[in-house]
Amino acid sequence: MTEHSDARGLPDAPPTRVSRKIGRLAVPMVLGDLLGYLTMLTLVAMVGRMGDQALYVRSLFLPLGMVFSAINAALAVSTQVACSLSKGREKPEDVFPLTVSMTKVWVVLGASLTVVLSLGAPGFAHLFDVSDTARSEFVWFLRWMSVVSLLGFGPALCASALRGFGFARQGLMLTLVSSFTEVALVAWLGLGTGLGIDSLPVAAAVCALAGTAAGLWLMRRAGLWRPGQRAPWRREVLGHVRSVGVPVGATLGLISFYSLALLWVLGPYGEATVAGFSTASSVQSLILMPGIVLGSATAIIFNQARGAGAYGSLGVTYRSGIVLSFAVFAAIAVVTFFARDAIAQVMTGDTDAAAVASEYLGIVALTYAVQGPVLVALTLLEHIGGGRLAVLLNAVYFGGNVVVGAWVCAASDSPHGMYWTVAVFNVVGANVLVAAAAFVNKQVRQNTLAEAAPL
Repeated sequence: MTEHSDARGLPDAPPTRVSRKIGRLAVPMVLGDLLGYLTMLTLVAMVGRMGDQALYVRSLFLPLGMVFSAINAALAVSTQVACSLSKGREKPEDVFPLTVSMTKVWVVLGASLTVVLSLGAPGFAHLFDVSDTARSEFVWFLRWMSVVSLLGFGPALCASALRGFGFARQGLMLTLVSSFTEVALVAWLGLGTGLGIDSLPVAAAVCALAGTAAGLWLMRRAGLWRPGQRAPWRREVLGHVRSVGVPVGATLGLISFYSLALLWVLGPYGEATVAGFSTASSVQSLILMPGIVLGSATAIIFNQARGAGAYGSLGVTYRSGIVLSFAVFAAIAVVTFFARDAIAQVMTGDTDAAAVASEYLGIVALTYAVQGPVLVALTLLEHIGGGRLAVLLNAVYFGGNVVVGAWVCAASDSPHGMYWTVAVFNVVGANVLVAAAAFVNKQVRQNTLAEAAPL
């Protein structure tokens, strides 16, 4: 078979080789995300041992803290994309100025949010109807966590820069350092010394500083940063924030509204239904996580090829990521379907809630074989400049689910109407694969024509 070349004479990589590259990136990234998920569960379990009020205060902070998480994720993904392009251009010297410039964007956005949350803490306590006994502690906790959250961008930024340049294993090492430090400190200070929930901002601050130091050290070892290196402002980071970060943040916002809307639809069917659905949703988030990671890994290879001008390999990269995800999620879907009862029982001790969770997974699980690759395509779109298209497709999916699901539930007088609606929309969502392929082909044509045009 003759090997094809792109407009610049760069050979296209065989699909199997591209799939292996995506897999090598995705495995440590999946492990890192799993570790982050387990860290969160561990912290929740430890806070639960600090008394009911500690868990209550942290639960109240959670939706406000998600705003920080959304901005953090949006800027981290933007950094990853910028560094992937630098890898393709073989310019490691650009990574440090890019990360410093993105940090400046974070300082402006994060500091503004910190001021709003700190000054508005008493107002949020009133809005959430916080009990008198917990009000002062909630205000104190919100103010300190909002300040400490400013520091948390350091490790995330370093990890994104490393992943974008292809050093996914170093990014995993950084996650290990951050997670171990935070869990160990909360266990020692919160439980060992009796500091309680006050240990969380202390641990978060130390973890952020240690993670940033470790991240800079790993970047130095990888040749992406030299002590004393100048970091002039890089204006292109604003373009990455607009084209990548804003759509990522918008998608996270859509997911939050979607989750609340589904709970509103299912609320009339009783506490067991809501609890069971929430349990199944938590399981689903973990099950579908590899789809987001595979999409991110595919996007890294894709953007590295864009940076190198190897436009002929973009279509192969897209197809390789999708085919790999079909193989992964076919196995995940089958295992989840047959293990649904055991999964539900492990996740909750409430018999009625476990039954609801099992029912939901019984209806939806097999559609994960399609939804996983769809998530890969949507994530890729967000990372390669198709963010507006991804947001539109997500809005149609989430909005359609809520509107149609509410109507079916009302018509059937059963929460199963929502479960079947989700399953049908997951299958119909395969149209996203076609839309993403069309966007990739358009990018290939446009870039190839631009390269071929006379100067």
